[in-house]
Amino acid sequence: MIFILFYILNKNKKLAQKNHNLKIKIKTHKKIRKTSSKKAKNMQISVIIPSYNGAKKLPNILKALASQSYKNFQTLVVIDGSTDNSTEILTKFITQDINFGLNDFSFITQENGGRAKVRNNGVKNAKGNLLIFFDDDMRPQPDCIEKHFLFHTKNANTEKKSILVGNVPEDLDKMQTDFQKYRAGLSRIWVKDLAPPPFLMKTPFLTGANCSMTREIFEELGGFDEKLNDAEDFDLAVRAYEKKIPLYFDIENVAYHDDFVTCVSYIKRLRQYRNSHKYLASLKPDLYAKYPYYEPSKPNFLKKVIYQFFAQRFWVSAIEKPFLLRILPKKLRYKIYDLVTTAYGTYFLNNKL
Repeated sequence: MIFILFYILNKNKKLAQKNHNLKIKIKTHKKIRKTSSKKAKNMQISVIIPSYNGAKKLPNILKALASQSYKNFQTLVVIDGSTDNSTEILTKFITQDINFGLNDFSFITQENGGRAKVRNNGVKNAKGNLLIFFDDDMRPQPDCIEKHFLFHTKNANTEKKSILVGNVPEDLDKMQTDFQKYRAGLSRIWVKDLAPPPFLMKTPFLTGANCSMTREIFEELGGFDEKLNDAEDFDLAVRAYEKKIPLYFDIENVAYHDDFVTCVSYIKRLRQYRNSHKYLASLKPDLYAKYPYYEPSKPNFLKKVIYQFFAQRFWVSAIEKPFLLRILPKKLRYKIYDLVTTAYGTYFLNNKL
């Protein structure tokens, strides 16, 4: 009887201690939530959209931003010396109150200065201490801003802040041609191993089309290098990597890239990017010798002959007029697309399109 009584008293004591510990945990959890909430409250978001001749693109991204699950952010469009009617369209949005329901929308204009300068100017005129960058041909999905915000508030208490890069695939449902579907497939292949999110990048990678960082980090890095008209985002990633600022990729943080390419426009883009990396390497040879990721390997004799064979105008015409290749299986068609774009965009840059 005494043993039973001792057992009950001991069990009640343990239960009381467990309840006490639970109360402490609840109080601690509330305190953490309160601290995080405080950090979140102090974090103001500015969404910066550089635009050059984007009159037809801007309404799409503004509508997408108005549909975000998280609403409390500034939207700032920076018009980079556009020659179309972008200014008139955005003025109409403001004067006629057609802002798609955005809480804080404005735009500024500047003389044409390129991607780096226009983004830097956006930051100078932005209100927020959390900066989110999108290109004007992006369509952020409804949880995109929220994912950027939660990532940075979650890491607000850490000593080392970081950069978040979002996913920028093409929307397969909107791709119209076989080549566009091929290009959309490439976007998915390139990032399929960068998971689960957030994935800590082991090499420098950043796209200005969908990324975020605190103003503190942006200023520490000195912003985008205004000597560059292209590859300025890769340059920023390299400088962040050198300073040991973590770069994370979130494959689930999606902003669709409304880029309806042709074979010719895609090859031109590859050539532009190839030349911009050459220029970047000439500006900072010591730094970029450490990160030669965009320097193509020299093909052996057989590969060079194959690429030379596919660097012919006939193949570009065959891709642009898909009925010529339609009889081929998809896997073979896509292999031809690979060979033609690599030949023209990497190894035979001077061959006429």
